[in-house]
Amino acid sequence: MSEKDSAFVLVEASKLSLDDKFMKYYPETNNQRLLMRRLVDIINKGISDFYRPLYDPSFSDNDSCGIQFVTGQKPAMGKDYDWWKKAAESFCENSRLGNVEEYSAFAGVIIKKLVERGWAVPTAWYVVCNDSHSIGRYRNSFNASSLFANTGTKEVCGFFDLANTFKMLDSNSAEDDFILASGAVNFFADNYPVAMVHKFKQDEAKYLGYVGWVIIPAIPKEVA
Repeated sequence: MSEKDSAFVLVEASKLSLDDKFMKYYPETNNQRLLMRRLVDIINKGISDFYRPLYDPSFSDNDSCGIQFVTGQKPAMGKDYDWWKKAAESFCENSRLGNVEEYSAFAGVIIKKLVERGWAVPTAWYVVCNDSHSIGRYRNSFNASSLFANTGTKEVCGFFDLANTFKMLDSNSAEDDFILASGAVNFFADNYPVAMVHKFKQDEAKYLGYVGWVIIPAIPKEVA
């Protein structure tokens, strides 16, 4: 990782296992069952590790790609899919928008880390899949505000900005519906929890606060 990429942290998706304590849980809600199915498929098929930024992206005037990942800045909202796809791929070598499988793996990693830090398994699943007001910034979070916060809000397991803005994922085509994950500060946490992925028509999505979810695939040591 270069100095430019230092705001990215490794997501060890490849270490997710059906034997993990959190994967022994029997899902109690539709949201939980959906994520569990995705995680089982991901684990059985295999998925590589990747780097995810500590913070949501903000605009940068001094960078050819137009984005940066620093704390204390306004989130880079208001751009369409084509812009984000280009910006994500221009940020650094191999960077791109993450996809639904990678985002689902990231949600699984958060649950796993919460359990490792002493959270009860049902509680960890519930806050990530059903009501994320305690780990993200939503309309019904503590000290809630209808205004979007600057980047670097609510650290959880070494990550920031799990909510506050929706996260745009790779949809393969600008003509497709926008695929947005998590939720934003002007919505309730039980409607758009951190783990959930949603499809919006483009004319709907433009009224939402979203940023691109940029990742950098990890390069295996044997080919690095």
